Amino acid sequence: MAANAKILKRRIKSVGNTRKITKAMEMVAASKMRRIVGLTLKARPYAELSWDAIKAVFQALGGGVSHPLLEPVENAEKSLVLLFTSDRGLAGSFNSNVIKKALSKISELGQVDAITIGGRGALALARKKISVIASFEGFANEPKYSDIVPVASLITEKYLSKEYKTVVIVYTEFISALKQNAVSTELLPLGRDLVTKNSESTEKNSDKALYEFEPNPERVLDSILPKLVETMIYQKMLESAASEHSARMMAMRNATDAAGDMLSDLKFTYNQIRQAGITQEIAEISSGAAAVE
Repeated sequence: MAANAKILKRRIKSVGNTRKITKAMEMVAASKMRRIVGLTLKARPYAELSWDAIKAVFQALGGGVSHPLLEPVENAEKSLVLLFTSDRGLAGSFNSNVIKKALSKISELGQVDAITIGGRGALALARKKISVIASFEGFANEPKYSDIVPVASLITEKYLSKEYKTVVIVYTEFISALKQNAVSTELLPLGRDLVTKNSESTEKNSDKALYEFEPNPERVLDSILPKLVETMIYQKMLESAASEHSARMMAMRNATDAAGDMLSDLKFTYNQIRQAGITQEIAEISSGAAAVE
C-alpha cells in the first residue's frame, strides 16, 4: 500500500508538471493566433483587390489576353504541388488533415513534384516517395511577405519554363479558432479562374469605371501577374499559419483539461489509499490495546 502511494505521488507530480507545460503552450499559441489571425483578415481584402486589378486589365484588352502565366502548358507531363504544413507537431489533426488532402490531390494529378513549406509535409511526402524539389521552414511563427518571394519566384520560373502543366496549392483555410478546413486550389495557370471571374463581372462593371494604363495594358500585365502569384501564396501562408496556431491552442487546451481530469482521479485514488492506510493503522492500534488489556 505504501509503495502504491509513492507511485501515485510521482504520477501526480508528473501530470501536474505536464499540465503546466500544456497550459503555457496554450497561452503562447493563443497569443500567436490572435496576431496572425489579424494579419490574415487584413490581407484578404488586398488579395481580392489584386484580382480586381487583373480583371480591369483583362477587360481593357477585351479579353484577348495572351500571357504564359494565363495559359496551360499542353506538353508537360508533371504537375507541381505546393503544400503548407507546420514545422512541428502538437497541433491536433492540423498536419494529418492537410497531408491527407495533399495525397488525395496527388493521386488525382498523377506525376507530380512538390514544394513544401513546413517540415512535417516534407517528411510525409518523403515517406511516400514523392519528389520534393524544395522545402522551406520557419515561416509560421513570423510570416512575412519577403519570405514568400523566393518561393513564388521558383514556382513562376518552373512554370514559365514549361516544366509543369499546372500548379496546385494545398493548405488549411482559417474559418475560426474552432474550425479549419484543408483545401486545394489551382494557382497556375491563372487564365481559367480569370476568365470565369471576368465573365461574371463584365456586364456589371463595363460602364462603371475607366482605366488608363501606362505604357500599355500588356506591360502592366507583365508586371502585376507575378505579383499576383506572390500575393496568392502569401495569403495561403497566412491562412495556414492562423490555422496552425488555432489548432495548437485547442490541442493544448484539450490536453490541459485532460491532465486536470487525470489529476483529480489520481488524487482521489491517492486519498482513498491514505484513508485505507490510516484505517488499518487505527485498527492495528486498537487491536494491540485490546490485547494488552
